[in-house]
Amino acid sequence: MNDVKSGEKKRLYLYDNLKFLLILLVVLGHLIDGCTVKLFGEPAVDNGMPRAEVFSSIYIFIYAFHMPLFIFISGLFNRRGGDGKKAGQKALGFFVLGLLMKCLIYWSVVRFQTDFDKDESEDIYFSLIGADGVYWYLFAMAAFVGLCWILRNCKPAVVLFTSVLLALAVGYDPNVGDDFTMSRIIVFFPFYYCGYVLDPERVAAVVKRWYIRVLSVAVLGVWVYFAFARVKLVYPLRMLFTGRNSYSAISEATQSECTLWGRLLVMAIAAVLCFAVLGIGLDVKIPVITKCGSRTLQVFFWHRTIVYMLTYYGYQAYLERIFPERWELYLALTAIPITFVLCVKIFGIPLDWILKGIKGGNNKKENGNGE
Repeated sequence: MNDVKSGEKKRLYLYDNLKFLLILLVVLGHLIDGCTVKLFGEPAVDNGMPRAEVFSSIYIFIYAFHMPLFIFISGLFNRRGGDGKKAGQKALGFFVLGLLMKCLIYWSVVRFQTDFDKDESEDIYFSLIGADGVYWYLFAMAAFVGLCWILRNCKPAVVLFTSVLLALAVGYDPNVGDDFTMSRIIVFFPFYYCGYVLDPERVAAVVKRWYIRVLSVAVLGVWVYFAFARVKLVYPLRMLFTGRNSYSAISEATQSECTLWGRLLVMAIAAVLCFAVLGIGLDVKIPVITKCGSRTLQVFFWHRTIVYMLTYYGYQAYLERIFPERWELYLALTAIPITFVLCVKIFGIPLDWILKGIKGGNNKKENGNGE
């Protein structure tokens, strides 16, 4: 949806504002990832970065909802009933950007010799269909667009129910994981499809009611309590929130049995939190922030390389040395300038050229997808 013109609907600033918040949380999550522990009670991988328990709390707080909500908002603006050509172009655009981002991430890891999840002795290699990386989101978006077009004539209730069952069942197959981003596609598809079948204006009208806002603040307050005051209780859900791990892998890592009930729990938590965050959103044009919220794709594409670069040059350790009492605060605040800088138009020009070429010169931006 575009800005107000004759005969056109008013742009819903709610979603641009929320997208800015979400991309800021994406950058923050990746910036602090190396400073968290993977599991409480286990020694962390020695990557030369300082540790802070508060970052583990922030991490679990963020990952409970930020990607499901991003995916839901993207689904809201995938128009139902579109023709196959447009759907194909859109899916191809996401896929091509995903491949390019995968190459960029590989170059970044090789150039800066850093990876939060691997020991330095491990080889760095490029895998076309496998490996985990933030580019999974772009591949998943391509799949979501294609799946929704294929299922466009099916009853929404049947599709949604089936997709939830598949999301719960896929965890029992240890062979479904990062290859082709298959696990995340299956696990997060229900969130995208919920957005796909709903009307963005009606959703905005519902969440702006005063009692929804009050309830949203209460819900977020409860999650803040668990994430910060009872973090050891909810932190074992970390591997489930990512959507990429099988139940057997989670059980082995956490030394506790994980079943479909665990995934159902985190899907319910994510759904409630997504609604709560929507409930605190503002449907007004906020200087700079609203504009930046329409450019989230370029921030997503480039930010991981910036984080790798900072890690390579020991930025986190430098902050701890210079500001031993407040380094956590300064590291968290670093996400703000990174996000704003990457929102500058020049960072989106290469991506616009690629999408314009795929769409044959008709590269119209859509609210919700940051394209």
